[in-house]
Amino acid sequence: MRALDFSGSAGSPRVSVLGETASVFYARHWLHQIGIETSNTEDCQVVVEAGNPAGPPSLDPPVGGITRIILWDFQQGWDGNGLHAAAAAGVSWVIGHPDGSPLALPLDIPEKWCGLIGANWALAALMGIELENEIAGRRVDIASADVLRSFADQNAGNHAEVEQGWRRNGSVAVEHGGIYPQGYFACKDGHVGIVGRSRKDWEAIRDVIGRPQWADDPRFDDPFELAANPDEVDELLTEALSKFGRDELLEKSVRTGATLAPVYSANELLERGITRAGTFNENQIANLPFEIIPRGDSDGSEMNEDLVGAGH
Repeated sequence: MRALDFSGSAGSPRVSVLGETASVFYARHWLHQIGIETSNTEDCQVVVEAGNPAGPPSLDPPVGGITRIILWDFQQGWDGNGLHAAAAAGVSWVIGHPDGSPLALPLDIPEKWCGLIGANWALAALMGIELENEIAGRRVDIASADVLRSFADQNAGNHAEVEQGWRRNGSVAVEHGGIYPQGYFACKDGHVGIVGRSRKDWEAIRDVIGRPQWADDPRFDDPFELAANPDEVDELLTEALSKFGRDELLEKSVRTGATLAPVYSANELLERGITRAGTFNENQIANLPFEIIPRGDSDGSEMNEDLVGAGH
């Protein structure tokens, strides 16, 4: 991956971040996380700002090589927040139980995504400046509803692209995504997430739960057939999981290679010490899943000089 090298710049790379909406807050947060300074005045070539739904928007691009990135908590030109975005995008429609009402995404998830994409755009613009590209004035509008709609468009049909697959189905995927199992299941002390993507996965999952008598019944051997008619096997799998706690299921999954993982809170992860070093900072907040080492801050090795992100 190409490194961002600002060593020849007059100062540290800076982005103007203007406004107090949730999306702008998170864009500023992500930029700070990766070491980019921000300004609260419009004095940079890259500007991230909150959309203003009052009055007709200006469609004229910025002048003077300015990249202006406009973030909308809802939709472009509309006042609103991530709750509205999730509803308009169709995402909320599939969250909840079949006989219940649609539910909301967790707090600020739409705005976090909008801010993250805005920060990515800002980084791309900084790279263009580093490369001394000729950049005409440009405006980019990013809306939470558009981001979520792109997710919905990827998942709106089931494995056979059937529209009826886009519906509320509790804690498991509709028809298990075409191959059994896919979803969250209760166990003795909480829940586990299971994503079986092959016959081999289904074999390993049955090994983890101790291969109860039904597990070797030919009726429950084909994960593709089970996905189409999961009611009976869902009950059997949930019953088997109820005999095991999350820690035991994790240990068995690591040993067998089963595609099963416990649902832990951040505090539970810290208590168990099962995350890699650097996953959480000193305030017990999750760090970025990669490390950014600017040129000039490394130990001089060739690998570190060009390193932008090292995935954990």
